Amino acid sequence: MGATFALAQQSRSDSAPFMVRRMAVRVEALAALLGAAVACLLMMAPLNLGGNSEGAVWKTDLLVLDLPQAAAAGAAFAMVSAVLVVALGQRTAWIVSCGSAIVLLADGLWNRAAATENLATASYIDCIFSGILLGALAVAVHGKPIATGAYLIGALGAIEVGDQTPLPSSGGGGNPIIQWVSVGTLPAWLLVITALLLAVGGALQHDEPATETENTTLAIGPTLSVLVLVTATTLSTGWLVRHAGTPAQIGVTAAIVIAAAMVAALLLPGRDGTLVLLAVAASNAGSAIIAVPRPDWSLPLPVLAVVAGLAAGRRWRSPWIALAATGGLAVFAALTADAAHRHTVIPVLGVTLAALIVGFCFGVAVPRTAGSTVVALAVMIVPGLVVALRGSSFGRVAYSPRWYRDPAGAVSAMPGWMALVITLGCAAAIYRLWQIRSPREPAAPEPTSCAIVTADGSRAGRKTGTVSVTAGA
Repeated sequence: MGATFALAQQSRSDSAPFMVRRMAVRVEALAALLGAAVACLLMMAPLNLGGNSEGAVWKTDLLVLDLPQAAAAGAAFAMVSAVLVVALGQRTAWIVSCGSAIVLLADGLWNRAAATENLATASYIDCIFSGILLGALAVAVHGKPIATGAYLIGALGAIEVGDQTPLPSSGGGGNPIIQWVSVGTLPAWLLVITALLLAVGGALQHDEPATETENTTLAIGPTLSVLVLVTATTLSTGWLVRHAGTPAQIGVTAAIVIAAAMVAALLLPGRDGTLVLLAVAASNAGSAIIAVPRPDWSLPLPVLAVVAGLAAGRRWRSPWIALAATGGLAVFAALTADAAHRHTVIPVLGVTLAALIVGFCFGVAVPRTAGSTVVALAVMIVPGLVVALRGSSFGRVAYSPRWYRDPAGAVSAMPGWMALVITLGCAAAIYRLWQIRSPREPAAPEPTSCAIVTADGSRAGRKTGTVSVTAGA
């Protein structure tokens, strides 16, 4: 695409006290962790579905039917927000993140205070502003290793927990954490803390110098990338769930999604598309496992496994290891599908392995741009072909008629084998991508004092780091 823009990083002044700088790093990391977790949890679980079991059945049905489209809308807005704020600087990104968190808090309080007539509309609002929070926060932490790591842990941990949550208890009993995770209505205190931390994070950013010649060209490549992938996934899953799902139909839809993922990868700069292709494979393999029933004590395991996976991925940066592990997870899902509901150890092991592999994929392929990371997270949020295949028996893109993983649901080995086919297709796409694109240049050390590089190569301002982002090939 050739469109480029410069992202001014607000580096801390050399005269700032050491304690202030250290506090700022911790606040940014905690804000990134909570902000990303809140955004992804709200996009992964239906709004207050568990608390409306006595309401009209058609409202619940409409909510579940619209959830894939609501998640797709949230993923698209995540990319749009990242594109819009990246040219305005990281302080603006923090402000947008904080504003989104405040809107989510207000919406949550309104949902508690009033009887929501249209749950589907309220769910769209949550998903859209969660997407804006997720995209803007990716820009806010870009170039800050500790905050970026916290952002990925929060986002991926929330995605894994939300995706693997069982049906909420109708009586409201059980683990309270599992209850509020599964019903998509987070505690007000958590949203308040998140908004406050994001506000403090924005206040800690230093003023940007005037940049009259700063290039503000929008990123076309990442925007088209997420639109191609999200549109292809949404249309393919909707078509597959309305048909019987013969091997030929499954093969055609898998080929369409793999082709769309390859196009999306080529629209990203350099080899950044590697992470997108890994995310497509890992998300489908993770959806194929039987994740329930499992004991309450296993709830933290996905988050811990994501942390371990990210660390391992940074240590062994080979996408082929990630693809081999993803293929192994798909085979595990196919071979254990029949026995998983009868043996608790299988869901616990499957959930842990899925989170470990997802974290490993995101640690292996570290993109150069915030936009590429948002595209990969969008892949993890939007329900994929394996979810549609599981829902083909009841005509919904969901694990069960009520969206969640059902401990008494039907089991089949076909989702696992389909995930294996998608993994093999993504492996071929990565091989071709690496043939087309040259290896990524080693990253330059972070400057402590330099100027903003504008579109014409001139410099402006002082004590400001620079991240140059290329939107497309």
